[in-house]
Amino acid sequence: MILNSDLNARNKITAIGALAVPVLRYSFGIINWRIEEIKEIGRKTRNMLTIYKIHHPKADIDRLYVKRKEGGRGLVQVEAAYKAEIINIAEYLNTKYKVDQFVSIVKVHESTQPSMNSILKSVAKITGELTQLSGMNDAKQDGMQHTKRREGEALKKKRKNKIMHGQYIRNMYRQLISEEDTFLWLSKGDLKAETESEIVTAQDQALNTKYYATKIHTDG
Repeated sequence: MILNSDLNARNKITAIGALAVPVLRYSFGIINWRIEEIKEIGRKTRNMLTIYKIHHPKADIDRLYVKRKEGGRGLVQVEAAYKAEIINIAEYLNTKYKVDQFVSIVKVHESTQPSMNSILKSVAKITGELTQLSGMNDAKQDGMQHTKRREGEALKKKRKNKIMHGQYIRNMYRQLISEEDTFLWLSKGDLKAETESEIVTAQDQALNTKYYATKIHTDG
């Protein structure tokens, strides 16, 4: 329903984060989701975005989830939302179990569960992955906001290191161009979703131009 509406690009992305993602978020920590199931939802979401021409099939996937003021599209990544929620629940259990007997019961129950079903045991794995990807070693700060920041840093680092899709962002940093001014058009989000998608794809060097056909596909 959101993708079929007449909203501009930014408002469509915002609506997905405000209306669609919370339907899933309420179940995190209650239902024993598998990471692969969460990733599959992400893939289905991107397929829908492609069908409605909000995301070009050749464009950088990671750029979808980067903040708009940093050059991304601002879409909430379901996997990142899941990890942040799990860490937040674990943090709550670890800080409140001494003052709330019901929280204490839940924590004892969680500690006896198999690793695949235990929130407390899953957190160590999640924080370790985030630390490795983002390069940030301040793992003691495991709150939701800090988790989101580490996810964001990991996405930016991954995007910048990409051979093709990372050219634009590397050139911008190399020439000391203002990031805020460069991506102001994305922050405003006044364009139609199809137009915004086309521009982003062009910046990602992913449009099927003659240069792209020659240098990337090497078809002569």
